[in-house]
Amino acid sequence: MTSTSVAGTTKAFWTGTHRVRVPEETWAIIRPKLARFGITRVADVTGLDVLGIPVVMSVRPLAKLLSVSQGKGQTAELAAVSGAMESIELWHAEYAVPAAAYPRIPAREFDLPYDLKDVQTVPGGLLTTDTPLDWMDAVGMQTGRTVPLPVALVGLTAPYEQSWKPCGLRSGSNGLASGNCSAEAALHALYEVIERDAISQRNFNTVRIDIDPRSISDSTCASLLDRMYSAGATVRIFQLPNRFRVPCFGAEVWTEDFPVVALGWGAHLAAEVAASRALTEAAQSRLATIVGTREDLPPVYDHVRRGTTNPLTPPEQPASWTDVTAGQAPRFTDVADELAAVVTLATEVTGAEPMMVDLSTDDDIAVVRVVLPGAGIDVDRIHPNEG
Repeated sequence: MTSTSVAGTTKAFWTGTHRVRVPEETWAIIRPKLARFGITRVADVTGLDVLGIPVVMSVRPLAKLLSVSQGKGQTAELAAVSGAMESIELWHAEYAVPAAAYPRIPAREFDLPYDLKDVQTVPGGLLTTDTPLDWMDAVGMQTGRTVPLPVALVGLTAPYEQSWKPCGLRSGSNGLASGNCSAEAALHALYEVIERDAISQRNFNTVRIDIDPRSISDSTCASLLDRMYSAGATVRIFQLPNRFRVPCFGAEVWTEDFPVVALGWGAHLAAEVAASRALTEAAQSRLATIVGTREDLPPVYDHVRRGTTNPLTPPEQPASWTDVTAGQAPRFTDVADELAAVVTLATEVTGAEPMMVDLSTDDDIAVVRVVLPGAGIDVDRIHPNEG
């Protein structure tokens, strides 16, 4: 795959995340466009927590579903870009999805290169090849082939806009991503799909490998951990071995002043990027709850009111960072090359190539939806209801 964006596909930024533009350049591009996507405010809320890890909220009052998005990063610029881009990608899923090209057609009338049951997102879904569905064209990310895909897997609709449909397909943000170019956005989306498949394993607790946080040699992750420890936090970080063999990490953070275990996740071929994402997402999760402005917050405030003793006991025999990152994949300098490698890997593991729909409405901002047949997602694992 090649990018159609003027940004190109060579990586220009490597600190905690890999991007084809430096954060300051991306922010300069998207800031004048915020109003177009209904974003009225981008607010730095870092100071509301003791951790000091940058978190920004992006407000979109007329959103159909989620009016406040969160962004995180090692710097305020990264967090601002992250928050605004999340709002922008949600706007596209709400307003920029093309109309159905093939309305009310059963799957059996198409020569689908995937099994319909492999894209059902509701356990025990009732869809069959005889169920009439609305379809649109997606692109196979390995072959470039045009592939019909249910519209319900691409867009996000408000409750008042939803018509009756049989149980099986559920709207969500999994595989929805934005970036400086289409390859960057698609890569981010595919990593998210892989990450959530890893989290959704049934044997989650038996396969996780706890890591000694103090052994992490990457300077970006070490800096994040230093901030957390300086604030009196307890941190556990662990690796989730998975069928894609892509480094996937989870992070748990607890402090006495806000006694809720905050979770963060990250997946990336570069292990240090995956770990950095997990740590910053844990900080973001804390601040989303502290700020209290999101519509999808879990009921954790009772835990805060009651107070809890620290549940994050140190693991008995943690692995070292060197051990868990030994033999990791070669580093890519181009996001298009990295995307091609991850697409090939995903296809080999699932037996079906990922499919992509380009939702972009601006030459400088790419937004895509990626669907990988056979990838799992357990929403209760990813967003637990208890703190």
